[in-house]
Parts: sequence; structure tokens; C-alpha cells
Amino acid sequence: MKRAAAIKPPPVSCYDTSMKRRVTKKKRALHPSTVLIIRQVIVGVLIFSFLGMLVSSVWYGTRIPALTLHEIVVQGGETISHSLIEEKVQSQLAGTYLGLVPRAFAFTFPQKAITTEVSRVERIKDVRVERSSGETLVVTFDEYHPDALWCTETESSACFFIDETGYSFTTAPLLKGGSLLRVVTLGVEPQDDVQAILPADYQAISELVSLLRAVGWHVYRADIDVARDAYLQVVGGGEFKVTLTETPEKTVDNLLTILLSDEFAHIAPGNFQYIDLRFGNKVFVNESKLEETASSSEAVQVEG
Repeated sequence: MKRAAAIKPPPVSCYDTSMKRRVTKKKRALHPSTVLIIRQVIVGVLIFSFLGMLVSSVWYGTRIPALTLHEIVVQGGETISHSLIEEKVQSQLAGTYLGLVPRAFAFTFPQKAITTEVSRVERIKDVRVERSSGETLVVTFDEYHPDALWCTETESSACFFIDETGYSFTTAPLLKGGSLLRVVTLGVEPQDDVQAILPADYQAISELVSLLRAVGWHVYRADIDVARDAYLQVVGGGEFKVTLTETPEKTVDNLLTILLSDEFAHIAPGNFQYIDLRFGNKVFVNESKLEETASSSEAVQVEG
């Protein structure tokens, strides 16, 4: 008897509902413009953070007491008030640069502005501003001293003080008397803050006046023309005509040679019109006659 073939049962599928199916989700890429914006925001935040820290550092760093100029030392001058100079300096140290850095900060203080402001004070010259430490500022200056007056030909007009170099530095009050020599530059109007006369010419005039005073002749006024001829007015009357191209010593030597001669030993202030010393050894003497209104002029040869 044949054996029946065994029938295999169909496979049974078993599904475990406790197992979760894994589903792989695909990430969505950001749009390039969005990425750019994010980057810009991050960079902006970093920049502003850096600037904030920088501004804070500058703000506090420039206000360190050891680096703040609060002591002002003024040196120089004789008649100019030091407190006035301190006020001028303080006015330039007040405030800040761009609302951030104090003008009194030692490394950025306005040196040029302070020099200019102090130089505006009358009679001041050669202003020097230097920092001696982080807290101290030293201001030194020299002072103009009046050596003569620069005036117009009309003596009633205002004059200007000039120093020993012939530089005019301020208006002079109406002065009477002859304590200061009056210098008149013919054809040139006096004014403030200019060179009234070349230093060399002014030195020559000053030496002439000094040498004449030493031998008893007092000059109160000197008129100077463009040809460098000078006309010296003598106290008591009379005039010396001189040239600045000759040395003062030679000019006075020629004058003394004439005055010590027997012929002109009588010459004194008030009895002559002029003595012309502009032509070297040839001197012209113009005398006023005491008894007459006329005058005589005589040329005298000076030996030597």
C-alpha cells in the first residue's frame, strides 16, 4: 500500500505589533538666502560685541586719574598773570573728543590749541606746552618788553610798542615825555603784530641813540625812510641826518670830530638846524643864527 505524501502546511506569517517600524525621515536643506542672513546676524552680533567692549575700554581707560591732566604749572613772564594763563589752558582741556575721549587725556591733549590760545594774550611770545607726567602740564612763555614806540608822523596818533628786535606787539597808550624813543617809518602805517623795522636797522638805531646819549645828546625821535636814511630829532632842538649803511660807531666818531673842533665847539641843542652825517667824512652843518631868521650851511671835511 502506498504511503500518502505528507502535505507541508503553508508558512504562517507572524507580525509582532509591539515592534515599531523604523521610518527614515529625510532632512530638509535650508535656503541659501536664509543661511546668509543667519551668518550676517552672527557676524553683526560679534562686531557689535567687539565695538561695545572697545568703546567701554576706551571710555574707562582714558579716564584713569593717573593719565588725566589736572595740574597746570605756568612758568615765565614778569607782568602777565599766571592765573590768566591757567584759565586759558583749562578752557582747552574741558570737554571730550566725539563725546568719548576727554581732552584732558594725557596722550591726546590739544597741545596746538593750547599754544594758540595762550599766544593770544597780549605781550606773550614763544609759548611752549609740554607734558611732564600723566597728571601735570607745564606751560612756559616769554614776555615782550617795550623798547620803543612805533608811531605815525603825527604825534597825536596812537602808537604801538616794539621790542628790542623792532617787532610791534601791542597798542600803546597815549604817552607823554621821552622815556621811550619814537620810531617813524616814513610811508609805512604802524600796525600790531608785524615787524616794524628790520632787526639789523633797529639795532643800528638803538646803538646810535645809546652812543649819542653817552656823549650828552638825547634823541627822542627817529624817522626812517626806504633808503635807510634816518633823521634823529634831538631834545632841545636840532637834527642828525644819518645813514644806517654806516656803522653807529663811525657815525658818532665823525660827529664828535666836528663838535670838538674850534669852529663848531659852540654847537648845542637849539642853535643848529641839522648836521648831515650821511656822506662819510664829509659832514654838512646847517646852523640857525640866533640873531637872524636865515640859516647857513657849511660842508666840513672830517679827517680819518
